[in-house]
Amino acid sequence: MRASQRSKRSVIVLVSLLGLLSVTVLDPPAKAASKITTYKLLWADDFTGKKGTLPNPKVWAPELGGLNQNGELEFYTKDPKNLALDGAGHLLITANRIADQSEIAVSNDPAIDRMLNQCNACQFTSAKIKTASKLSFQYGRIEIRMKTPVGLGTWPAFWMLGNDLLKGIPWPDSGEIDILEQKGSLPDTAFGTIHGPNLPSGAGGGYGSTFTAQTPLNSGFHTYSIEWKKNKIDFYVDDNLYFSAAANDGSSGTWVYNQPFFLILNLAMGGEFTGDLDPAMKRTQMSIDYIHFYSINGVGKVIKN
Repeated sequence: MRASQRSKRSVIVLVSLLGLLSVTVLDPPAKAASKITTYKLLWADDFTGKKGTLPNPKVWAPELGGLNQNGELEFYTKDPKNLALDGAGHLLITANRIADQSEIAVSNDPAIDRMLNQCNACQFTSAKIKTASKLSFQYGRIEIRMKTPVGLGTWPAFWMLGNDLLKGIPWPDSGEIDILEQKGSLPDTAFGTIHGPNLPSGAGGGYGSTFTAQTPLNSGFHTYSIEWKKNKIDFYVDDNLYFSAAANDGSSGTWVYNQPFFLILNLAMGGEFTGDLDPAMKRTQMSIDYIHFYSINGVGKVIKN
């Protein structure tokens, strides 16, 4: 029987006294309840610990030096002045000026001289941490609650790289998922992007979109997340879906996102994405409340390397 026929049942009642035939049409059955999505917390870092200490070394490894991969102007350290728990459940990543735009050191500190000898263009110290070779993730919901930094030229980022990179597959063929990037010049805007092979924009480009808030995102804490399934990634700000990428979308290039990825968190200063730094800025900071990872309807895993 066709569904349209099953949806109604007619009852025919013969009323003998009146000799009339009456028809009663019953209401169709209620629609089935919408499928409920279930989340299970599989891993969390709530950044609890003693003030001034580094984040959990079993999970996070700092990158050091003046990497300048995208024209950036920061020197990464693991100094507590740049990377430390605050003792109140937050991780602080702080950028401090070490040189002006003319590459002149702001003080006679020998440590600054050593950094500038390695990276003469660097204007700030900052921090970058990653879970590579320690912890990786595949599918599920990944979210970070954080307050982004203030200042022209800041470039906070919470992102992921495919484990294939650790096996010698070069970027972008190994894949990149940018859960959050922000430009200091656009404090009300969050960027979500994927990078991979064969994108229409080219190897150095990306495929993504933006979320625009009513007020500057760096004025308070917000939650940035992805819900990552096989062949699809959805991007959210404060649980507002603003971008989806899928394997069958012609704009997403070759889909390389069905593999484990590791996490990266950093505060870059200047560079090709965000533009020039405010010459008057001396210090800026971002504060991370937590990072959580959930399975979605039982799908999602944490991989200890």
